Amino acid sequence: MAAVGLLVLVGLQVVGGWVAAQEAGDAPASIVGPCSRTGDKKACVELLSGIPEARKATTVGPLAELYLRAIANHTTEAKAMATKLLATMKGKGVPPVCLQQCTASVDTLSNALAAFFSASADVNKKYRDLDGFLVGFLKQPPICMSACPIRSCDMEEVTIADKFHQAWKMLGRMTQFSGR
Repeated sequence: MAAVGLLVLVGLQVVGGWVAAQEAGDAPASIVGPCSRTGDKKACVELLSGIPEARKATTVGPLAELYLRAIANHTTEAKAMATKLLATMKGKGVPPVCLQQCTASVDTLSNALAAFFSASADVNKKYRDLDGFLVGFLKQPPICMSACPIRSCDMEEVTIADKFHQAWKMLGRMTQFSGR
């Protein structure tokens, strides 16, 4: 069974009720249904409701991709910041440990999501590949998640760590779909 159930639900028609939509304000049942199976229904509904394309979705597949795109945006921003910060530190000794660890974590996640979005037309394969990656990635939190930021981090390092933490938290919400 897949560890990231949202990814497994791709292609299933969401049959939501009027009551579910009422519980989530004006969010359509097509968003509320899948979000009700996450660890944080409210946060999921808020995120997806803010994306116009999500409000038009009639299946889980587009919602999964939009949710993953939001995670990818966090990693892209963090990766750009980390790359810039590392470039300014080049030749000035060993970069701070949190910057190194968070850069590596962001790179790993960013590369996996980029591969997902550039994958072939075989939808099932790209979701299986991403699911396989996430099973291993989420099993043991990276140092960036468990030990950073620390007091010696400057504001840029804290921001990079925070963006990774946000992406990690969003991934964690997705795993709730699988019932694990």
